[in-house]
Amino acid sequence: MTLEGFLQELEYHCQSTAIATFLGSDGEPFVVDLQREANKVNYGYHSSVKKIFIEKLLEGCNPSGSLILRSFTSEIDEFTKLPYKELRGYLLRRKGNKLEFEKISPALMFACQNTDAKTGEPLALEQSVRYC
Repeated sequence: MTLEGFLQELEYHCQSTAIATFLGSDGEPFVVDLQREANKVNYGYHSSVKKIFIEKLLEGCNPSGSLILRSFTSEIDEFTKLPYKELRGYLLRRKGNKLEFEKISPALMFACQNTDAKTGEPLALEQSVRYC
């Protein structure tokens, strides 16, 4: 899978807005807002953000990194009156100029997002979330 293929994967799951949080080998998170306008997805609020994001992905996946995509849907939760948020996770590996990715299963995403990393205890469940 190429870098372009990974970007297409992210864009496919951005119905209107999304937030991509990348954590590379340096341990510093890099966050990018995605906004769909018709058939195009914009990265951040300046035309240079997509280039910076690509550089972070390539540099930060040496040898590996991870990315969480939070996509907001047009469907509204009847209880919270908030849009449903879909969570997807990816493990990334760089091999030469190629970026390989593996999607994290919904069950593992649920476990990761709802467990306190320090204590291992369950966290309160967040409403209006789908684990994809």
